[in-house]
Amino acid sequence: MSTGQRGFGLVESLVALLVLSLGLVAMAALQLKSLQGAHEGYQQALASVAALDAQERLWAEYRRAPACADMAIGQVERRWRQYWFDEDEALLAGDALGAIERQGCAFMITVTRVSFVPATYRLELPARSAERP
Repeated sequence: MSTGQRGFGLVESLVALLVLSLGLVAMAALQLKSLQGAHEGYQQALASVAALDAQERLWAEYRRAPACADMAIGQVERRWRQYWFDEDEALLAGDALGAIERQGCAFMITVTRVSFVPATYRLELPARSAERP
């Protein structure tokens, strides 16, 4: 008669249940980190697209202006900020700030997201005189 084995199956199953529950909690934490990483990647991609949009707007203004010095950068920056950052339905509203700085025909486009290092993009337009060919 073996009386030492009594109740051993219950303890084994409780330990197995504990190990399984710890594994499930770890998997849930891993899933949460994965979702956070995917969201951060999406936000960073949006910031890059916003900077590219600023470049396109600068090229369009460059086409209209007779020379780099005549470009209405303030107006371009205001419209760009309004579209990407300031409107309530803007994609980066409340999450990022944008700025365009000019030095001659060179432009620095900076998109700063909350709690991230600012991303700076450089655009240099070809210099030309006020007279077009």
